[in-house]
Amino acid sequence: MNARAGCLDLDGCVAPFPGWKIIEVTGSHRERFLSSQVTSDLSTLGEGESRLSALLDRTGRLQAFFFIRKRADAVELLIPEAVADHCVERLEAHVIADDVAIERRDVGPMRLALGPMAVSLADQRLDDEIFPVSGWGSRGFVTWSDQEVGLPDVSSADLSTRRVLGGPPTWDLEVRPGQLINETSLLDSAVSFDKGCYLGQETVAKVAAHRGAVRAPVLLELEDSETEITGLVGTKFRVGDRTSAGMVLSAARWNGAGWLQVSLHRELRVIGRKLRCVFADDRAIDAAVRSMPLLPAPSREEMADRLTVAASAAYAEDRDDRALELLDRAIAICPTWADAFESKGVILGRLGRQYEAIEQMHRLLEVDPSSVMAHSNLSLLFNQLGDKDAAERHLALATRVSFGGEPRSDPAIDDRNRIEDLEAERKRREEMFRRILEIDPDDALAHFGLGELAMERGHFARAADHLERAIAGDPNHSAAILALGSALEGVDDTGRARQIYERGIEIAAKMGDLSTAQKMQDRLNALAR
Repeated sequence: MNARAGCLDLDGCVAPFPGWKIIEVTGSHRERFLSSQVTSDLSTLGEGESRLSALLDRTGRLQAFFFIRKRADAVELLIPEAVADHCVERLEAHVIADDVAIERRDVGPMRLALGPMAVSLADQRLDDEIFPVSGWGSRGFVTWSDQEVGLPDVSSADLSTRRVLGGPPTWDLEVRPGQLINETSLLDSAVSFDKGCYLGQETVAKVAAHRGAVRAPVLLELEDSETEITGLVGTKFRVGDRTSAGMVLSAARWNGAGWLQVSLHRELRVIGRKLRCVFADDRAIDAAVRSMPLLPAPSREEMADRLTVAASAAYAEDRDDRALELLDRAIAICPTWADAFESKGVILGRLGRQYEAIEQMHRLLEVDPSSVMAHSNLSLLFNQLGDKDAAERHLALATRVSFGGEPRSDPAIDDRNRIEDLEAERKRREEMFRRILEIDPDDALAHFGLGELAMERGHFARAADHLERAIAGDPNHSAAILALGSALEGVDDTGRARQIYERGIEIAAKMGDLSTAQKMQDRLNALAR
């Protein structure tokens, strides 16, 4: 897999999506009619949502498969071009007295966008320009709009690998016309066993309830990563005395290993079982049976969890901006994901952006009013701001909530009032420092005070100016040196920040300020990582 494909799980990619068509079904009876024809349950689909579905004949044999989604005024099918006309003909043949119209939509070239950024983009785009999909080990959308997607390209080879290991199947490759749907991966991904009747339902249910299909798809993980898989697609193999054990449907390489999607006899479909597959030319391949899909499409919650974990790793590597970017993406995808708000608040607090951190903790309380960690972190943040009363109040609330109690008032309102008081106090201090500088423009303590205030507001360049003037007035001011290093980190001047810390450690140590010297050493160690 190339680097761009590897970033798909955390960022996103786009690729051309040829060979698919849009069919639109309208009319007042559209949902009732389609429910009697397709294998999935439309009643459980929300507006704008989609899932895989299929059209069968009365004997349970596959006529077409497609993604199906509800819109406010229509139901749409995203369907392989090779079977689109046949599907329309089959559906129209069953429209008798229903108010149903079936039309092919004429749209431009399609593109497939996948990954967290694609999910976020889909929420912002017009409903009639996109079709949400899941598969390929991810989620995203298909679009035919001229509007740029703004994501890096993923190669067709990488996309094919994800499809083999995560679906959907390819028409006339992994699935074929006239095949029992029980013999395909669509049985798990496109069939609902809880809905009402549809064409072929009786056969599907009987085969599934009996012993299952004689042959059905699984994955084989090859034991030797160097095994050549080119040319195996479409070939049959034997296992032991079973001469007709299976056939290779498709092949892929993933993370250095070879994988085969095969149609395998039911007696061999034991997950984890080791097989020696022998082909017609006596070539033998050792492999283990694995279930499908290897790359399941994650839910929004699972995507948000992956992003939150990745953000923590990025922060541990001192990539603060990347960590915050990933957390913002997690929140955009899943606005109720509490872990993302907590992580973002903690990171902002450690970066000295306490006010922003407090806001994130309030948002955490909106999605999880019983969060003990929100109150614990708010206590820490207000303590850092010097507001002992608010810090103690949240510490008490953390204890109260941990025992199942509820706040007596709205913490967010209380905190905003406290923040207004703190800001008023800041303005008072700022005015005082400026009056001092009017008398003595080089006063070190006044410049240090203004530098600290600028740091608290995230104005790092302004803070660095004041702190440099403070150090010029008092070269041994170790607290100002530590703050200047932090300000330089804030403007991404890490090279100069290292120099400041190295000089500051010597000065602080000579002055006996070992605590400040240790803090600067800790920052040097972090920058080295």
